[in-house]
This record gives sequence, C-alpha cells and structure tokens, in this order.
Amino acid sequence: MIEKNETHHPDTIEQVEEFHLLDPRAIKLWRTRSLASFGIFILVMLAVAVSLGIAVPVTRTWLALGWGALTMIYLWFSFWFPPRYYRSWRWRIDARVLELRHGRLIERMRLIPLARLQHVDLKRGPLERMFGLASLVIHTAGTHAALTTIPGLEAEVAIRLRDHLVEIGGDDAV
Repeated sequence: MIEKNETHHPDTIEQVEEFHLLDPRAIKLWRTRSLASFGIFILVMLAVAVSLGIAVPVTRTWLALGWGALTMIYLWFSFWFPPRYYRSWRWRIDARVLELRHGRLIERMRLIPLARLQHVDLKRGPLERMFGLASLVIHTAGTHAALTTIPGLEAEVAIRLRDHLVEIGGDDAV
C-alpha cells in the first residue's frame, strides 16, 4: 500500500516523485487528543451512571459493567487506531499537484492542482506545540472541498512546505 521510496523528513521541499510521511510524534498527539476527549466523555457518563444508580438501585451492576466496558473499548481504540492511521498518511509534490493519500477503511487520494491554491495556513494548537508539530491548512479555489489539512507535520517541515507552496502556488485569483 505504501510505496518503497518514501521518506520521513524532507530536507528541502522540492518537486519530487517520492511520498513523505507524517512525523511519528503524530501518533502520540492523536492518542493524547483521543484520551483527553474521552476523559471528558467518560466523566459525564460516570455522572449519568451514578445518578441512575442512585435513582434506580437495581441497575447499578449493569451500569457499572456498561461503563467499564465502554471505558475498555475506548482505551483500546485510543491506542490501537493512531499508529494505523499514521501509516496510511503520505504526501508528495510534483510539478503540477500536491498529492495526499490517507485513510484506513476508506482510502482518500486527493490531488490539489498547485494553480488552484488560494492560501496556506499553519495551525498549531497547544497539544501540537507540545509535541513540536503543526497542521498545514490548504485553501483552494473553486471546488466543493476547498479546505484540506495535512496533520502531524514536524513544525519546521510545515513551515518549509507552506513557504514552498506559496512560492510556487497558483495565480488563479478569485
């Protein structure tokens, strides 16, 4: 599924035929996000289960088992999925397009014509900054999917890629 001539950290952003991978720290970032969002959800579910358990004492065992099963499933998924999703992500630039490929169950292959680029943003939330990562947000002209994000890039790579895309980007003014 992944081509043999892939690289992890491009030293320069050029028009190359090889695919680049995301930074491996993206796995830790995605796990952290998943566990943080799950923590909030599981606390709300715990409050609901305790309230129901107090209101209807005969349901306590079932509520505890359901809450425990839900917790175990989500924890397992939070550790199992991110490395698999990471392995599905790759990108490359050639003379005319930025090509993105990602997805586990449904693989998405997107070709973004460089001539259609409107602007390119960097997004670095607190967790991304903590892991030294950034997401590149690409805006294109005249499409139904005018916004594309490349997550999990090493911050310096994201900056170089942004600058390179702006330099070679389109003249398709809207």
